[in-house]
Amino acid sequence: MASSTHKYVVFTAMGCAGAVVIALVVMVVVTQRGGGGGGLGRLMREEPSTLHSAAAVDSLAAVRAWYQRPATVGGAFALRATDRGDGARVALAVWHDTVDATWRPFGDTFPRGSRQYESWGRNVNSDDVDSLLAAARRPWRAGWSPLAEPDPGQVWRGLLSPVVVISSARELMSGARLQEQEGRRARADSMVRAVVTLGRRLQEDVATPHVTLGLRLERDALHVLAGMYARWGRAPARDSARAAAARADSGVARWRSAVRLIQTAAVLPNHASALATAAADPAWPLALRAEMVLAIGFAWAYNGTELARGVDANRRAVLDALADEQLPPALAAALAAARAAAATDFKGRLASSMRYRMLSQSEWWVF
Repeated sequence: MASSTHKYVVFTAMGCAGAVVIALVVMVVVTQRGGGGGGLGRLMREEPSTLHSAAAVDSLAAVRAWYQRPATVGGAFALRATDRGDGARVALAVWHDTVDATWRPFGDTFPRGSRQYESWGRNVNSDDVDSLLAAARRPWRAGWSPLAEPDPGQVWRGLLSPVVVISSARELMSGARLQEQEGRRARADSMVRAVVTLGRRLQEDVATPHVTLGLRLERDALHVLAGMYARWGRAPARDSARAAAARADSGVARWRSAVRLIQTAAVLPNHASALATAAADPAWPLALRAEMVLAIGFAWAYNGTELARGVDANRRAVLDALADEQLPPALAAALAAARAAAATDFKGRLASSMRYRMLSQSEWWVF
């Protein structure tokens, strides 16, 4: 290659890399400053920022109070484990099969007579439906959680696909509509209650994205149950399901707010100590404690100064001090990933920051 051509390729590559860096830093700055308008600007204002970090720290006490007395929500509607075998293995086999994954709209909420409403209950994969119903009726072996592992480059490695999990649950609920239309009410009831059960199982995991999915499944199924009982004229069951669905609506909103407050609080490095203290407190749900540890190690992704110049020494010192605590294995794994992410070089920070930002926004795209 001629010398002039080589220089052209090198400088062009450097220019492209510089443009990516500038764009990322500008995005962080715009997030911090806010601004008017909708679309991307509105999405970015919803992200964690240095502007709201102090207020988020002040709100952590209120969040802790939410979970001191966790609501049972839909526990009365969950199926009891009556069959033998390992339900976790069966459910995960369905959820890990992403080859033919397609997004299934929630047809139960469309107006009667609409194409979406009429198609609800058709084109159901009976094998997946039977497998998930069996998984809900079986005990889940000890140690099935965690389903994903904290990772310094990906934040979480091995997360379930939201498209697969939500769509498979909707297959169960749409299949229940078909069973109802054919007069098999008992099976229809079990199929929807299976979604409640599977959602509650996912809420036992340590990864907050999986807890969010579980809350969503439980809430949607409770709304479907309320509508189904109303059509059957079962007023007491309808009222009970509606009340549980209302509590589930609140539970989803509170959980998403808690995760976002934790991420926002961790944007400024001087808040790391407060988050570390909360992460060591067993009164918090384990998944939120893991989220705190990861936020200390990754939330610099929303701080333009740390992103460009390096992770703050106080943030790294707090993570090092946490290593001396007697943490549960799940938190120890999160801490190892957080410390590695906080110690990465500029190239690693760019990759990790983009992954962390995408993951923190993904739950807002799915819902």
